[in-house]
Amino acid sequence: MKYYVLVFMCIFALAVPALCQDALDDDASQDTATISKDEFNALKAKIADLEQRLQQITGQQNQTSDNAEEQPYETGSEASSSAQSAGKALALPDISFIGQAKWMTSSDKLDDRRNSLRLSEGELGIQGWVYPNVKADAYISMSPAEDSPAQLEECYLSYLGLYKGLNFNVGKKYVPFGRTNMLHSHSWPWVNRPLAFTNMVAEENLTGEGLQLSYLLPTQSGLFVEADLGTWAGGESGESTDLPDIVVGPGAAFSNRFNTARLWTGYPVSPNDEIELGGSYTEGDSDDLILLTGRTRLTGADFSYRHFGDNDTRFLLRGEQFWRKDMDDPTAKTANGYYVYSDYRLNKYNSIGTMYSWSQFPQATDLHEWAYSLIYTHQFSEQYYVRVQGNHGSRPDSDSYNELWLQWVWGIGPHTHNLE
Repeated sequence: MKYYVLVFMCIFALAVPALCQDALDDDASQDTATISKDEFNALKAKIADLEQRLQQITGQQNQTSDNAEEQPYETGSEASSSAQSAGKALALPDISFIGQAKWMTSSDKLDDRRNSLRLSEGELGIQGWVYPNVKADAYISMSPAEDSPAQLEECYLSYLGLYKGLNFNVGKKYVPFGRTNMLHSHSWPWVNRPLAFTNMVAEENLTGEGLQLSYLLPTQSGLFVEADLGTWAGGESGESTDLPDIVVGPGAAFSNRFNTARLWTGYPVSPNDEIELGGSYTEGDSDDLILLTGRTRLTGADFSYRHFGDNDTRFLLRGEQFWRKDMDDPTAKTANGYYVYSDYRLNKYNSIGTMYSWSQFPQATDLHEWAYSLIYTHQFSEQYYVRVQGNHGSRPDSDSYNELWLQWVWGIGPHTHNLE
């Protein structure tokens, strides 16, 4: 850059006197422009200085080129070593660990979890690129609180951009059903799943082994529309809660082949506001020990509204409704449940949320439970937050109960899977 600036200044300085002379010759009627001898000498000195500096720069560039030609082996060896080091660094996967600890107290004396602090989950994430546009993800989880050994929670390949807007996943993963099923528990905005999701879908996440296609439909005017289709085997309802004295729903309990479909859309109604709408469907063979049914169908609908304010403030309103039907029993009634959740982020560190959840039990639709929740989260950093959740509700074993949950979540490493 200096080289070109100096060249331009030299040309400009040399051209000024000639231009002045041409202007005088072309129009003799104009007054003659003159400068003093001192100004003329100063201009000549400046031009000479620029020419000297230009020669020095040119000489330095030539010397650098000569040195590079005199030492080809050393320079090439260093460049090769750097390239190999960079290649090895890129070949290493991203390894992360996230831990969760929970403490709970309750007025319901039938709840075995009361007054206990447990390491509820430890998750090891291994991620990396195995080919251009092909990414590998594996998550190994352990639950000391449930005496659960290490298990492969998710392990799949993502083929990104097979076609414009088309992605493909193969392996074991959280299936696309509902708005939050694909989120890991440390990304939830609450400590516990809403009652409707727990009783009719899964205690934690609905998981399957199979294939998934995701297609981003071409639209206009900022409208977002995505369609997800999947076929799965070996479905799991997540970790079951060991509460023998408390009525709990069986979840989906898929045991063999099941299929999923989800369509969802989002639209920015203003620069600071956006709305999402979604619908989900899944049906498959169920092996529930309570209902002893052969085939189960789940459907769901969800909505979300976000408002982004000033100074990191944000408001979120979300709701989901679920329906569960036992297809092999013509006399079985459809169980349903829903929740409504709101969250206001005061700043980048603090947020306050509320939730109301209501749910029937698929094994006895004449029974139901409900709960109000108040949630406070303090985000110390991107790797560490603490959450407090208070619940007041009613269920078949207790007309009224109160719970208080404390949750600690911390992470180490570049954990980069689905976040809220």
